Amino acid sequence: MQLTNYTEYALRVLIYSALHDRRATIQEMSCACGISKNHLMKVVHQLSQHGWIVATRGRGSGIRLAQPPETIHLGAVVRDMEPAVSHRGV
Repeated sequence: MQLTNYTEYALRVLIYSALHDRRATIQEMSCACGISKNHLMKVVHQLSQHGWIVATRGRGSGIRLAQPPETIHLGAVVRDMEPAVSHRGV
C-alpha cells in the first residue's frame, strides 16, 4: 500500500508530538520536518477533528497528543487520514 503525503505528514506530526512531551507549534514542526506550514495546518486540523491531538489556539498555543503514544494505533490513523482506505473496509 502506498500512502499519500498527507498521511505521511500526519504520522510525522504524531511522531514529533510523541517525542517532544510538550506543546509544539506548527512553525516549529514545519521547520523540523521541512513541511509547508499551510499543509501542516490542514493536517493538524484533521488530526484534531479525529481526536488524535489537542490543538490550542491563542496565547500559549500549540499541539500535543490527546492520548499516550503507546495507545495510538497507526492503522487507525491511516484509516482516518486516507479516504480510499476507509471506503474499502480495510
